[in-house]
Amino acid sequence: MEHEPDDIRNPGEARNRARQRRKWAFLIFAGLVGAVIGALLSGLENGEGNFLVGQIETLTMPAWAAIAMAAAFFFAFAVLPVWGFTQIDDYQMRQNLIGYAGGCIAAVAGYPIWAVLAMGGLVPHPTAFGIFVIAFAATMLTFLAVKLRG
Repeated sequence: MEHEPDDIRNPGEARNRARQRRKWAFLIFAGLVGAVIGALLSGLENGEGNFLVGQIETLTMPAWAAIAMAAAFFFAFAVLPVWGFTQIDDYQMRQNLIGYAGGCIAAVAGYPIWAVLAMGGLVPHPTAFGIFVIAFAATMLTFLAVKLRG
């Protein structure tokens, strides 16, 4: 039986397809972790504030739930990304590190800029959630720019 050239997979193609399957499995798992965190958070928080917009001063939750949520956030924002670095090649790792650096620079520079603008009465005072949003958005935008640049 003769094989067409398209029927034969070379080792590089097989590894690439396996890597792509792992990537999608990782992204689906990370999305599920985020969904579980969101569902648990919405069910456990009590009070008039809103966690997603940074109004947390009036929110409460049981101590066991706070510890569980802190562990879940650590897993989602520290463990999963670091483990993800072990699953990608050097070029993708470089792109990811540049994205993370962009977020770090935005957070480090964003707070003092925001603080002095608030002192001048131009914007409201900085919040922890606002700094998180700045860092997260800058990480995503920097990563997207690096990806698009090639």
